Amino acid sequence: MLLNARSSFLSGIIIFFLIVTQLGCGGSDEVAKEPEAPAMPSPTEMMQKEVTDLRNQNESLQQQVAKCEVEKRTVTARVAELETELAEWKDKKTEPAKVDVEPTLLNPRESYANALRLFNERKYDEAARLIGMVQKSDIHPTLLDNCEYWLGECAYGSHRYTDAIEHFEKIFTFQVSEKKDDAQIMIGNSYKAMGNSAKAGEAYETLLKKYPASPFAKRTREKLEKLK
Repeated sequence: MLLNARSSFLSGIIIFFLIVTQLGCGGSDEVAKEPEAPAMPSPTEMMQKEVTDLRNQNESLQQQVAKCEVEKRTVTARVAELETELAEWKDKKTEPAKVDVEPTLLNPRESYANALRLFNERKYDEAARLIGMVQKSDIHPTLLDNCEYWLGECAYGSHRYTDAIEHFEKIFTFQVSEKKDDAQIMIGNSYKAMGNSAKAGEAYETLLKKYPASPFAKRTREKLEKLK
């Protein structure tokens, strides 16, 4: 009987250890099956991503600036056109009707507006001819500097860069003109188109020195960097 009791006791111990061993193995499997946490990007990868994002933003901003410059020139032409149309309307309210024999001479403001339309259509020679006639007519003195500027633009559009520079430089003979910074950057552009990088750089530096608040300042700095 004593032998049977010992055998039963040993059997119970063995069964107990088997159960504990099985339970322990099951717990290990569950731990092994837990998903691993996703790896965090390294500081170098994060910096590279920021640099790439900044480059993309910079390219986008440069494209917007270039687009704004084109739009500004178009808007400037349109504003001048509307100003002449308004002045013409006021004249019609006070002046007697005239026979429209030669509109370029009898109505210089309308001719000026027509010249700007021709310029926007890239008909530079026709626009320049009409602006030259307007200059010799009885146009308001405040538009004379505008005429000179657009003559420069017409010459530039026709690739006559030396003539363009002469017209743009005449803008500085006017005591008051809103076209001075426009003329200055166009002088630089004209020299650049002629292949004279030294003169172009001097013109761009003059703009930054004399007109630091000009809307062309940022673009001018970029042009200077490209010349180096």
